[in-house]
Amino acid sequence: MAAAHHMSVRHLHRLFEKQGTTVSRWIQHNRLEACRRELGRPGRNVPTVTSVAHRFGFTSSTHFSRTFRTAYGMSPREWRSTRGVHRQS
Repeated sequence: MAAAHHMSVRHLHRLFEKQGTTVSRWIQHNRLEACRRELGRPGRNVPTVTSVAHRFGFTSSTHFSRTFRTAYGMSPREWRSTRGVHRQS
């Protein structure tokens, strides 16, 4: 990310520090938001929670579910059901 913006890694970390976060937390937040949007999207081919998590860079379903619950106060499946989206078996 730093190289893409022609800056040092140290400078990048300082910029995020001024905002009260870290590069890692910012990336994780954006990935979680993308997952949340995808899980709430209605459609014919509703993907599994695991496939959504993997698509956005989470390699462990357990870690993803735990992180999602911490961020949003409910599991990914609970979030999906509040949006009226149900996976067909």
